[in-house]
Amino acid sequence: MINEERDERPPGDVPEGTTADERGGTEHEDLRVQRSEEELRAGVRQREAGSVNVKKSVHTEREEVRVPKRREQVDVERVQMDREVSGAEFEFGDEEVVVQVFEEEVVVTKRVVLKEEIRLRKRVVEEEEVVEVDLRKEEVEIDDQTTRGAR
Repeated sequence: MINEERDERPPGDVPEGTTADERGGTEHEDLRVQRSEEELRAGVRQREAGSVNVKKSVHTEREEVRVPKRREQVDVERVQMDREVSGAEFEFGDEEVVVQVFEEEVVVTKRVVLKEEIRLRKRVVEEEEVVEVDLRKEEVEIDDQTTRGAR
């Protein structure tokens, strides 16, 4: 980019290195050429990269358990007899005999048992990514076609 700027110095204030021939008697003007180039600045910013969802659901499974159990049983046996008894041995009357019978029954209980714990922990992983960026640079080429000290 070529930018013509006027030297804003007051008349008589001559820049260093200016020769008497250059001063002339007229107001002095400088021609300035500026050269620019892009510089690279790399940084990071945080963005959402997704999420981890942990969903807990309940399903039911049927399970069979074989449980041995016992029960009592009363067997009635009738034995034929044909024997005479005396009155002292035996009395007529109502009589009731109760035989209690027991059996085992299956009792099922359930309990909740913690089997697993899922732990989620975020951690920062550092890695390096190579990024290629095109940077523009201005170049200045000077073609001096003046003849100095030509004889």
